[in-house]
Amino acid sequence: MKVLHVSDLHIGKRVNGMSMLDDQRYILRQILDIAEKRQVSVLLIAGDVYDKASPSAEAVTVFDAFLTDAVAAGLRVLAIPGNHDSAERIAYAQGLLEKQGVCLPPVYAGEVERVELEDEHGPVEFWLLPFLKPGDVRRFFPDEEIGDDYSAALRAVLGACVIDQGKRNVVLSHQLVTAYGTAPDRADDEIKLGGMDNVDVSVYDAFDYVALGHVHRPQRVGRDTVRYSGSPLKYSFSEARYGKSVALVELGEKKPGGDVGECVSFELIPLVPLHDVREVRGTLADVLAMGAESDYLHITLSDEHPQLDAMAKVHEVFPNAMMLDYDNVTVLIDRPQTQLTADPDSMDTLELFGAFYESQVGNPLDDEQQDFARKLIAKVEDSAAKGPDGQEEGAK
Repeated sequence: MKVLHVSDLHIGKRVNGMSMLDDQRYILRQILDIAEKRQVSVLLIAGDVYDKASPSAEAVTVFDAFLTDAVAAGLRVLAIPGNHDSAERIAYAQGLLEKQGVCLPPVYAGEVERVELEDEHGPVEFWLLPFLKPGDVRRFFPDEEIGDDYSAALRAVLGACVIDQGKRNVVLSHQLVTAYGTAPDRADDEIKLGGMDNVDVSVYDAFDYVALGHVHRPQRVGRDTVRYSGSPLKYSFSEARYGKSVALVELGEKKPGGDVGECVSFELIPLVPLHDVREVRGTLADVLAMGAESDYLHITLSDEHPQLDAMAKVHEVFPNAMMLDYDNVTVLIDRPQTQLTADPDSMDTLELFGAFYESQVGNPLDDEQQDFARKLIAKVEDSAAKGPDGQEEGAK
């Protein structure tokens, strides 16, 4: 069985104020072309289908067209909600879509959705695990010591699953997964909550392949068969030097008594974007002499003094230039043409507070301040998840 693993589509995302919908339509079509060319049977989407919990009508239309084309191509589509998604909205019309070969699991209510498919080597169990926080899990496992521990929460959830090791097992999961205490390599604009939301890779030891979402750079975590597919597009200039790909996973025969994951092989297939994301450096004259192009650019000028109408001149040659700043001591104090590198709507509470603190004080939060703020935010969010009588929402 051939499976294509993608994640973090972030449909509807804007980067530096610019819509990515055309780029997303282009890359989604490319993903389907790869699936058709490589005779893929199953498409896995490991969370963050949309960029916001309440996506725009245009974003929903793009995903609808993608699903329609995927079904027309004969693909089974298995998807989970990520932290950017609304689990309730993602699960809308689940019963109807399931009849068309698209499985979008219901909101987690104590059990993990399981889909069994078959090939010439027998059954494959796909476990659809949505993005979860400890607060989403505790009420279903009152005898477990979960607290605010993400690893304990996920271990309880997966421990309750009856997993037949004689079958091939694949899990979709959207979490920040670490191995041996080391976090995966992340882009500058991704969520950073220290070690609070980490899930240890050992939680997934029972699964032959772990299709991860949440981190935008493709990479393995602990073992080759635990992988982040990465986002299909670059959503940050910190990713300018990295390529994008999709993971083509082949599930072969599982021999009796064999090691977990030995029946899995994979290949990373490069993706080619409609517009690349690049960083350019030089004097204004040198940059303009490069000639017109449509890539998304972060331009750093090395001119000794600020250049009059520099951004306007740049846009005449590079219509998709997103950022312009200077790397020169004489102009570092004046950056009127530099835009924010992150959309405030995509920032979490700690990031927003950190940005506000730095704007007021002039210095970023130190480690001790971050730890205090993180614990306070977690306490407030946990209290908000409970009703006025102190019970967990949904437990009444």
